Amino acid sequence: MPEDPQHDTGSARSFLKRYRAKVATLSVGVAVVAGIVTFNEVRGTAEPRTVDVTAAAPPIQVDFERPFTGTPAADWPDGEAGVVAPPAQAIGPFTAQQVGDAYAKVRQAVITSRLDRGVLEQHDVERYLTLLAKDSQKNMRPVFGNEPNEAHAYATRLAVGHRLLPAEPKVRGRMWAEQGTRPGELVVHTNFVFAYAFQPAEPDKLRDVMDLVAVDRWDVDYSVLTGKYAASSLGIWPVRSQGFTYSMGCEALRAGYLAPAYSERRADAAAKGQGKDRTAYFDPGTDLPSHSTCD
Repeated sequence: MPEDPQHDTGSARSFLKRYRAKVATLSVGVAVVAGIVTFNEVRGTAEPRTVDVTAAAPPIQVDFERPFTGTPAADWPDGEAGVVAPPAQAIGPFTAQQVGDAYAKVRQAVITSRLDRGVLEQHDVERYLTLLAKDSQKNMRPVFGNEPNEAHAYATRLAVGHRLLPAEPKVRGRMWAEQGTRPGELVVHTNFVFAYAFQPAEPDKLRDVMDLVAVDRWDVDYSVLTGKYAASSLGIWPVRSQGFTYSMGCEALRAGYLAPAYSERRADAAAKGQGKDRTAYFDPGTDLPSHSTCD
């Protein structure tokens, strides 16, 4: 993006150079029954950390029609109903209409990247990419092709061989906006937790509801460009992403995909971390954990 859109509207190179977000490369090992992997925004280096925060609950009867029963997400909104934008109000030079339009575009990007079953199960990331500014698409498309670890910070894809139950994922979180640092830039912040219920291959081997429920927490900032920029730069750009995944298969996540905890469970995993409170991992308002548990 040119520093001054009024003097140079023909190139988005400065924007591409400055705003290509990076996410830590993961260093993970064998899965535990319910683990957590943290994705930290970094600038050129990765800083993997591990700690045992495994969580287990007393065995319960899993209701496959209401698979989130027994988890903190049980009463959350279903699917896109949980992706709620606040009432649009004028922010700096942006009118309430402009803010509302930005919310609508970012909301759709969140829904498509985390809830669209075409993206989740068929890995059709073009459904997401086409929502971005054309120059942002050029920037992001190679990430999905060549850097799956990094791609998971922008869209969730299920590991091959895994599908979700018919129940919609549960969602909780919020979004808000503020004026950006450049003319014509509005930044929309998103902070959402997504809980996914997987179809288990062997239901009789489930030990806990969290065997089949995986949780993604993502805080993604979108730059929404308007005004005197090149037409190819106008629209939304994901510029920063950080978050974590909880109760998942670590080998799948290392490859950039989401799988349930039971898919890679160790024989001794259930004995680890008894009594740990998992509620915090469902709360979008808590601080992002600084550790991961794929040990």
